[in-house]
Amino acid sequence: MNLMTAKAKTPVVSGLVRLGCLACLSVSLSGCGIFFGDDGIFRNRENDYLKADSLPPLVLPAGTNKEAMGELYPIPPISAADFGYDATASEYEVPRPMPLSANMLQDNVKIQRVGENSWILVNAAPGELWPRIRNFLNSNNLSVTRADLKQGIIETGWLQFKTDLNSQDRYRLQIDQGIQPETSEIHITHMNVAGATKPTVDPEWPAKSMNAEREKWLLDELSATLASDSAETGGTSMLAQGIGGNTAAKASLGMFKNEPVMILKLDKTRTMATIAYAAKRDGFQLFESDSNTGIYYVYYKNPEDAKPGWFKRLLHIGTGPAKPATTPYSLEKVTANMLKGEAFESAPYSTRDDEKVLKDAPGYLVVVTGKPGDYLIRVRDPYGKRLKPREARELITKLRKNLI
Repeated sequence: MNLMTAKAKTPVVSGLVRLGCLACLSVSLSGCGIFFGDDGIFRNRENDYLKADSLPPLVLPAGTNKEAMGELYPIPPISAADFGYDATASEYEVPRPMPLSANMLQDNVKIQRVGENSWILVNAAPGELWPRIRNFLNSNNLSVTRADLKQGIIETGWLQFKTDLNSQDRYRLQIDQGIQPETSEIHITHMNVAGATKPTVDPEWPAKSMNAEREKWLLDELSATLASDSAETGGTSMLAQGIGGNTAAKASLGMFKNEPVMILKLDKTRTMATIAYAAKRDGFQLFESDSNTGIYYVYYKNPEDAKPGWFKRLLHIGTGPAKPATTPYSLEKVTANMLKGEAFESAPYSTRDDEKVLKDAPGYLVVVTGKPGDYLIRVRDPYGKRLKPREARELITKLRKNLI
């Protein structure tokens, strides 16, 4: 009798449980509106400033000095020349700040080499670096005959190496602003003249070092000292903060024909090398490149999007190294099909889904045009057509972050 009663009560109990679950679910769903809806406690307030009243400007009595009055936080107008300009945008989008350079997270001091050129890259501003270099020269008894803060130039006096007493040597150190913000570059030029005595007239500096080994000696010694001493050694020179201030930045972002671009004030060898370097890091993958034509066929995926979610991480799914992306098309095929000349300059927006030739080509083209000292870098789709400004800005900014 008791067993039959228990069996009879089971459907009733399960029905009550289901009703209880539905009631809890309905309460929880309605509760979301209380906290997160348009009228909720934690509603989105990012557009509340648009509802603020506009007050008329303060009017001073006649004859009163108005020079002290003005906008505390003036907002400059955005023109077509600004990197954040987007004529196709339906609403204003606050531009993101410049991302931290990828090099800032690496060694503070390192020697960079591109072709026959070498220089020291330091993650410090020239104003901090100048006194440290002067201390190094003084500590090694290298006399300074010229120091030009404005141009960032230090020239040493004549010296003799113990292994070669029949020649005279001197050095010229050029401190420049680096490609990335708050970085510096030190370029060294070595000069050598025959003779056991110092020349009475200083010859003109050569375009490149006369002795690569002796340039390397000072390069290694200076970089080792800068890497070992503390950042505070020698203090900071306020006057040296203006080094490179009168020259154009080596890398800058701007607009060209309503398209986000990057401008590089570098020679050809370094321009092509640094673009190739940037196109292999932080989500970029380089399919193929041709430095002669300045075209780089790349693929990009945001590293954050490539990470597995918490559920996959819990089950150890997708935690291994990701497989590299592939493309069915070679760079030769892509460049043979892409827009060129005036058609490239006035290209329409990308419609890669509608393309009939090289259908569904993946990735992007990084295209370098211009001349040494004034290169223009654009990111296009594989057909040479323009990207939407927002997408182009994002990719150009990430490339800029990876430059060396």
